[in-house]
Amino acid sequence: MPRTLAIQRFSGRTAPALLCDTARRLPSKAFLRVVDPAAPGAPPREVTFADFRRGAGRAAALLEGAGVGPGDRVLLLAENSPEWQMAAFGAQLLRAEPAAAFASLAAEPARALALRVRPKALLVGGRAQWEKLAPAVDALAAAGLALVLSGEPLPEGALPAGVREVPAAALGLTALAGPELTEAELERRAAAVGEEDPYLLLFTSGTTGRPKGVRLPQRSIVHAIEGGRAAVGTSEADRGLHFLPFAHVAGHDQFALALAQGHTLLMIARRDDLERALALGPTYLFSVPLVYERMRLAVEAKIDGMPAPLRALVRAALAGAARLRVDGAGRPGDRARARVADALVGRAVRKRLGGHVRGLFAGGAPAAPTLFRFFEALGIPFVELYGMSETAGLISSNLFTGSRRAGSAGLPTPDHDLRVAADGELLLRGPLLCAGYLDEADTRAAFDADGFFHTGDVVRVQDDGALRVEGRKKHLLVLSTGKKLSPEPIETAIAAARPFEAAVLLGEGRPFVAAAVFVAKEELARLAAQGLDAAEALLPRVRAALSAFSEYEKPKRLVVLPGTPQDHPGLVTPTLKLRREQLLAQIDGAVQAVYA
Repeated sequence: MPRTLAIQRFSGRTAPALLCDTARRLPSKAFLRVVDPAAPGAPPREVTFADFRRGAGRAAALLEGAGVGPGDRVLLLAENSPEWQMAAFGAQLLRAEPAAAFASLAAEPARALALRVRPKALLVGGRAQWEKLAPAVDALAAAGLALVLSGEPLPEGALPAGVREVPAAALGLTALAGPELTEAELERRAAAVGEEDPYLLLFTSGTTGRPKGVRLPQRSIVHAIEGGRAAVGTSEADRGLHFLPFAHVAGHDQFALALAQGHTLLMIARRDDLERALALGPTYLFSVPLVYERMRLAVEAKIDGMPAPLRALVRAALAGAARLRVDGAGRPGDRARARVADALVGRAVRKRLGGHVRGLFAGGAPAAPTLFRFFEALGIPFVELYGMSETAGLISSNLFTGSRRAGSAGLPTPDHDLRVAADGELLLRGPLLCAGYLDEADTRAAFDADGFFHTGDVVRVQDDGALRVEGRKKHLLVLSTGKKLSPEPIETAIAAARPFEAAVLLGEGRPFVAAAVFVAKEELARLAAQGLDAAEALLPRVRAALSAFSEYEKPKRLVVLPGTPQDHPGLVTPTLKLRREQLLAQIDGAVQAVYA
């Protein structure tokens, strides 16, 4: 049999059952330490496991009082907070379906999503979020909206007759004059929640069109965190830094694992508060690779600013440490070089991460090999997990206590029945999968007659049983020469090289590959001051970053765009993925010129 992750099961088979188990076992332990963005000098707000259970019971009582029950939905359009999850768990206790929306959504897509969800109750972070939905409030009320939980008081007269407003903060107060489930009643409700009852409705990034609503049942999240526990090796003693949004499945994976294990989360809602959270001494971070890449680039910039002899020493030390710790093929003197790398770079990186970090976990997008090698060379385990919304965030993972390789997606969980189609597409079936989509047409298109979910990812199973993701099937480029290539690994390698911020490969139906590259504005200004054409000057750097690729995979020409994808309206999804179709439409003239 192929190797898979070694799974240990939790006794609770639903998220509410796991909450009750942990709150019973560790009632006074800090579950969440919340950094308040509005109070820079204040200590973090502490929420114990018993506090969180009480808040979930209050939310259930409020929602039930508004008529929420099985089959109804509760829409959550707000930044991360304990109250967000209290409201979600309150809905689950009623066997209703919480629906997550990115707080960063613009007004029009936020309204469109709300009208698709047709919520019975709504949580908004404050007036800014409310104003996105306000023009649709009458339609939402007509569809059944009865309760609005708001982080800030709404304008007078904002709600139609029959729709009640309650402060969201009421869920987290230590005392509340109002409805509240007793501990015994909450336990009874939790026991009645089944594995097929709703856990969460969340929406895909929408990189290729309308976001699809993914319906995750309770069984999906429990199986996902069981596989995650086997991969990351966290325990009750850990302190995790949590800042992935709750509209992203990975934000729920980390939250649910901490809840089940009983470890503490240091919670922030904004990346601006990352340094404050790091000062609290997390033992691990879980993030998308982009955050770690920025850390690496900041270190690289400091190395570039060193005097030439010291710069050469540091680069030689890092190279030796990588050979020793990553390649397992050190040269004479590499042990000494690794000690130098630890002293001159590793110590500073660990201090910046709070001084207690024992590992970095990454998901949501592939990490560049250079990023993996950087942290692993410094003796900081860099553990990649692979999954998607439809699989509750987990398909496979590398191991914190085991082998890790750059570019590997790791060992699959045994909770997937896995097939690789003739064209390389990964097909999955099993208890980790979603129950389908909000729209039945999306479900029919994604699942075949045997119940296998078509992931759209092209993979290869390696000799050791680990998966390697080659790219997205729909992104496969076919040149006019007949050559085929997956653009994602090439784009990742370009984006990991300075001064590039992101890249998109071009060449479908063309005789050669080109690339659209986003470049730091400061670098473009420097090239312009020297009278250089940016596309010509930067092409050798792109090709140098692709030394491991075949000649036909290397771009022969460039389209250069200033800044980052986030600087260009409409090009980035809330999960920071690039909308390829929109980009190609915007640069169509430049692409035509490249191939003229």
